[in-house]
Amino acid sequence: MIDKEKLEKMFSMGIVIVAMVFAVVALVRLYMAVDSLIGIWFSYRYTPIFQALFSVAVLAVSVYVIKVMMGKK
Repeated sequence: MIDKEKLEKMFSMGIVIVAMVFAVVALVRLYMAVDSLIGIWFSYRYTPIFQALFSVAVLAVSVYVIKVMMGKK
């Protein structure tokens, strides 16, 4: 039989996992939306430049977050 504390911990972990999945989906949709907006707002000649800058910014933030998360352990 599973005790109450273990069941609560498993439920909480399940909620966190579901929230993380929603967060990843939202981030992917945001990335695609910003990419589309770049195509709309800027001339076709400059679109690749702004897409590259946006990708570099996303990469920099991702590396920073990973570095911070690895530092906590």
